[in-house]
Amino acid sequence: MFEFATLTDPDEEVRLRDILCQTFRLPTDYCDKYLSRIDRANVRVVRRSSRVVGGLAIYRMGQWFGGRCLDAAGIAAVGIAPQDRFAGAAAHLMASTLTELYEQGVAISTLFASTQRLYRRVGYEQAGSHCQYQMPLASIGIKERSVPLNRIDAVGHDVWHEPARARARITNGNLERSAAMWERIVTYSYPDGDRTVYRYLIGERDRPAGYLFFYQDAGKAGPYDLYVRDMVALTPSAARSLWTFLSDHRSMANNVVWCGPAVEPLLMLPTEQVATVLSHESWMLRMVDVRKALRERGYPPHIEGEIHFQVEDDVVPANNARFILRVADGSGEVQDGGRGDLKAHVRGISPLFSAFLSPAQLRATGQIEASDPTIAAATSIFAGPPPWMPETF
Repeated sequence: MFEFATLTDPDEEVRLRDILCQTFRLPTDYCDKYLSRIDRANVRVVRRSSRVVGGLAIYRMGQWFGGRCLDAAGIAAVGIAPQDRFAGAAAHLMASTLTELYEQGVAISTLFASTQRLYRRVGYEQAGSHCQYQMPLASIGIKERSVPLNRIDAVGHDVWHEPARARARITNGNLERSAAMWERIVTYSYPDGDRTVYRYLIGERDRPAGYLFFYQDAGKAGPYDLYVRDMVALTPSAARSLWTFLSDHRSMANNVVWCGPAVEPLLMLPTEQVATVLSHESWMLRMVDVRKALRERGYPPHIEGEIHFQVEDDVVPANNARFILRVADGSGEVQDGGRGDLKAHVRGISPLFSAFLSPAQLRATGQIEASDPTIAAATSIFAGPPPWMPETF
């Protein structure tokens, strides 16, 4: 009934562009720019009766868990023509994409869902946070300029990689961004118009202590707000200097808006608790190759133990199995077989893998089945900071 393919035909590209423009209310020129940036080799289409009825884009990236980066695929721009929805095209598109990703050796896949029902059907589940905060600049109350912030006008992104990786190693869920993702962060090109992104390196170029990317909401008369694309501060003095720099805009600007973890460590520094949460969204994760994902993830270095999994997966048959995860010295080994002490659909172990929910919470909500000793072992093995990422895609 449906065909799955890579986008190669110019006429099919026009058809897909029209579907995406209608689905997401995008201008044609922006959609063309989007497809070009992500690379058409990373775009998939689904056909019905030889006619393109939808498609999606794949960001080739990495994602960090337990201090290690795994091969990951970010799924974006999933769009189906309105007249072809509810016929199974989207489910076929997603299942075919996951089969391809498994064959390519990709460990995990992440996405932001417009509807959870579709993505849960193919094995995704909530696994991390995307929180947007707002704080009045006048309430920051920090005055320290011990670490310089140096503006960098060049749009290249290599200089930012190491500070981003340093943050990623001590948290969960941050991305190892592709070139297309870095371009989205360090520039602002959206359907509502391009804006200047101001890029600052915190500290010296050969030893950066962080960075700041932001733009000004100058679309209205009078005071404006600062919108942070991403910010990293790797030392206490860098964090205080970052807040001071933002606070120094208070004569012209009202608020700073940024995205951070559900529990934001940077909010330990301002003098008062005046930040508000503007939005909170949970992104979804899918273990494409369960064995590979468990083997390549990092674990607490002081923990030794094992968990006997029994996993059910109706999209990727190779994941239907019993296997044993053994953890020691921060690394995991996976062996087929075992007792199947922890039983779950592949969807249910995503929040466990990412440290989004505790094993006890997952058992209480029916996502996993396990005895108390197995829950205790899993709690130690999958301990870690709550997963988050600063961007959407």
